[in-house]
Parts: sequence; structure tokens; C-alpha cells
Amino acid sequence: MSWSALYEMPAGEAFWICRFSVCPLRAEPNHRSEMTSQLLWGEPQQILDAKGEWLLVRGLLDGYVGWVPVGSLMQAFRTVERWAIVRVRWAPLYREKRLHNRVPVGSVVPANGVWHTAHGRYRVAAGHLVPWPDRPRRIPVGRAYALFHQTPYFWGGKSPAGIDCSGLVQITYRLAGWLLPRDAADQAAFSTPTLQPHPGDFVFYTPPQESRITHVALYKDPTTILHATPHAGTSLAPAQLFTHVFHSYRTLVP
Repeated sequence: MSWSALYEMPAGEAFWICRFSVCPLRAEPNHRSEMTSQLLWGEPQQILDAKGEWLLVRGLLDGYVGWVPVGSLMQAFRTVERWAIVRVRWAPLYREKRLHNRVPVGSVVPANGVWHTAHGRYRVAAGHLVPWPDRPRRIPVGRAYALFHQTPYFWGGKSPAGIDCSGLVQITYRLAGWLLPRDAADQAAFSTPTLQPHPGDFVFYTPPQESRITHVALYKDPTTILHATPHAGTSLAPAQLFTHVFHSYRTLVP
């Protein structure tokens, strides 16, 4: 994934997008299956397969694959070339002129805030959006803390209603114009090791006596990280963890 991926989607082309504020993405086509991630409002999807009342989809922004119920998606198109991201914790979503729902930070909309569908126009006000930048920016750790502070931990979560460690990192980076993979190990493979981290860089961890990366945090300073954990939710914490072993600092910014 790269910053240019969004620009490669032509205006006027129809997309399948998540029609709800948040939709579970499951490992198998049934409601008892593990929720491996979530779709946020407006995230474009590619339909790969269908099985009964379920669709196998791949996210166009992160390549993540999973199953969603058929009614979770709807076709939509845009009339402008550029894109924007919801920048506030929860933004009002209007269908035509009536309040329809609220959508979470990280949701994807065309630059004018409008998705056109057979059910009408869905709009997020410009004041709740940040335009997709021409080039990615540095990661604002303080902004991420303000958006997700006290958000409970939720395996597979990506929203202020509940989030996991790699979801926190993915959405924070999205706000700065980066498209990251979904899982911590893939985020590590996508980034470059560094011995001199800057605020917003990645901090990766492994379980004790294992080499596989299972946890990721955002670097704030030499002694502090921002991360999401089951026991504390999203919080600033000491960089030395009791549950995991430090693996590496990594970066995307030269």
C-alpha cells in the first residue's frame, strides 16, 4: 500500500463500501467465527467470493481479507477525484439533509464528503474531515492520544468504540496520509528498522522467548509509548512492558 493508492481509483467508478459505522470482518462465513478486523464507514472493498448470505471481501486500502454479511455493503460512487478522512472521534453522517448515523475517525469519504448511492447522498461535513495529503506527514502522537484515550481494548477493533494495538496504529497513520497493513507483523515488514526513533515511529514487541511480532505501539519518547492493551485500553505507558519483550524500533519517515 502507498499514499498513491487512493489516487489510482478514478472518479465516477462505483465502489462497494461499508454501509454501517462499523462492521465486523470475520475469518469464516458465520457469526460465531473470530472477528479478525472491522470495516469502517466508506472503506472501499473488492468482492472476491460469495457463500450463502456472506461475502468474501478485500479492503482496497490495506488488502485485508475477510467475510461480511451480504447486507453490510452498498454500491457508491464519487464525483470528485480526491479523498478525505474523518478526523474527529465520531462525525455526524447525513443522508440527504437528515441525520442518519455517526461514523468513526478513520472513515473514508470523497474530498467533498459525499458518497452517492441508490439510497441517496450520504454526507459528512467538511469541518469533520482532513483532506488526503499529497505526501504523508509525521505522526501526531498527541492527537492520537486525544482521539483514542480511554478507548477500551477490542480484538480486531478499529474505532473509538473498541480498538486493538495494530488498529490504533493503522488509523493513526491513516490520518497522516499513510496506508498501512492491518496486523502488527505485517506493519513491521512494511517499515524500516531504526536506532533513532522519532515521535510516531513504531515500537514492536514479541511474547517472551518467541521471535514473532505480536504487539505494536507508537513511540512518544525514550520512556513512553502509546498503545492499546486488554488491561488498560488505549493509554500512554512505560516503554518497558511486563507482558512482552522489545523487538525493534521501525519507521516509514526518512
